[in-house]
Amino acid sequence: MVLRHDAKTEQLTVLVVEPRAEDLERTRVALATAGFRVVPVTRFDAAAPLFEAIHPDAVVLAAQGPDYVAVAVARRLRQMSRGTVPLMYLVESTDSEAHRHCMTKGMGVDVASRAGSGEELVLRLRAQLRLKSSVRRAMLPEGVGSSVAHHDPLTGLYNRAFLMELLALEMTRCERFGGGFSLLVGSLEDFRALRKESGPAMAERLLVYSSVVVNQTVREADVVARVGDEEFAVLLPSTPAENVPDVMARVSERFALARLQVGGRVLRPSLAMGAVSYPDRVGSPDQLLNEALRDLRRNREQRRISATGMELTV
Repeated sequence: MVLRHDAKTEQLTVLVVEPRAEDLERTRVALATAGFRVVPVTRFDAAAPLFEAIHPDAVVLAAQGPDYVAVAVARRLRQMSRGTVPLMYLVESTDSEAHRHCMTKGMGVDVASRAGSGEELVLRLRAQLRLKSSVRRAMLPEGVGSSVAHHDPLTGLYNRAFLMELLALEMTRCERFGGGFSLLVGSLEDFRALRKESGPAMAERLLVYSSVVVNQTVREADVVARVGDEEFAVLLPSTPAENVPDVMARVSERFALARLQVGGRVLRPSLAMGAVSYPDRVGSPDQLLNEALRDLRRNREQRRISATGMELTV
């Protein structure tokens, strides 16, 4: 999965905001070597005016405590671009507090570690820019460079094949730089029974509505895909296994509030979930997805057994 830079491809511009001159030069060289046009600046208050003037393809913001000015700047740039320009925080690989702050308070913006040759930053930027390019192509009229190959035609989410590409890229990043990620999967309960009882149109409306609920719940840096008839998957970058229960709880709470009214009938979607975390589990992208789906089925069976036991007790 490579973002090509050749004579036929327009060079992509990255605005880099880094107060420390030595680190700024190191980042500039890494990105320029990878084929990007780099606009470096050391002052955060210059970011918005420059952003407006040069219209960059992506922005990299150095984030460090105690004030984390980068987060406020990211908020401003997202407002200016209406969320169409990928943003990236750059943190010290040893600064766990900065990493935690950006992941929890950074408005869903992705994080890369400042380490070595800058290869991790390049990999993450290319992944974000490929996502952006895919979205743009998908919004074009059919047949005009559309990205049908990357998207599920019903929900508009990414499809299984494209998720596998991104999983492979994330695995490569983790192998080179350490860290990990998690893959969350969800399956709509009673979807097949609803399709049999009320027809495919009703079931598809529930599926589309549920895909919107999932998309509204996860972070901007997460990737949501449809991987089966009633199954979704969410790639959670830089999310270890211990943080997955919090993500699941957030999704469950959101679905508990969800209601879809169709023809006078109120549908309440419910999502069974499972997950797998890398490198706790290793294997190919397909193997990781299948393991997450097995975890989903185990969780569903455990709930069924627990519910049956409660009924017998009562």
